[in-house]
Amino acid sequence: MKLFGYIGLVLLCALPAGAKARAWDEPFPGVVQDTQSIRGFVGDYRWLSNFYSCGVNYEGLMYQSAEAAYQAAKFPWAERQAFTGLDPDAAKKLAHAKPIDDAKWNARKDRVMREVVWAKFSQHSELAVRLVATGARYLEETNWWNDPYWGVYQGKGANVLGKILMETRARLVRKP
Repeated sequence: MKLFGYIGLVLLCALPAGAKARAWDEPFPGVVQDTQSIRGFVGDYRWLSNFYSCGVNYEGLMYQSAEAAYQAAKFPWAERQAFTGLDPDAAKKLAHAKPIDDAKWNARKDRVMREVVWAKFSQHSELAVRLVATGARYLEETNWWNDPYWGVYQGKGANVLGKILMETRARLVRKP
């Protein structure tokens, strides 16, 4: 517990002067939610985030969120049980505290994310309906925590999670 408190203190100290720590679902500059796009998975669109709490059964284990399932997938199956009872923040912290083979993980992380996102939406019909209802809107995981791979930070990024969500939406529309 002391380690997580220390990490939080370090993160707070790393913020620009006058800035405050943000909650994952708190609106921030750059969030746009209109008829053309959903940029920032906060507020009414919090459910698009992997940090949204909903059970996700992935590879035979039930997790409390898509984030916990994704983080657990970095490790051998025998080590994943530890992630099943964790909220998204705790799952991410645990995963980052454990060593992984970065090359092997980087080779499969996109596939795992696709599978986890599909599991989330295919297992929760109410979320699937909401995702389909976003229509043709562009989905972007705009973020303040500097993740330009899965999302977009300060206007720059690959937005891989947003693209996976749009692929999942198209798959749900085609699903018989």
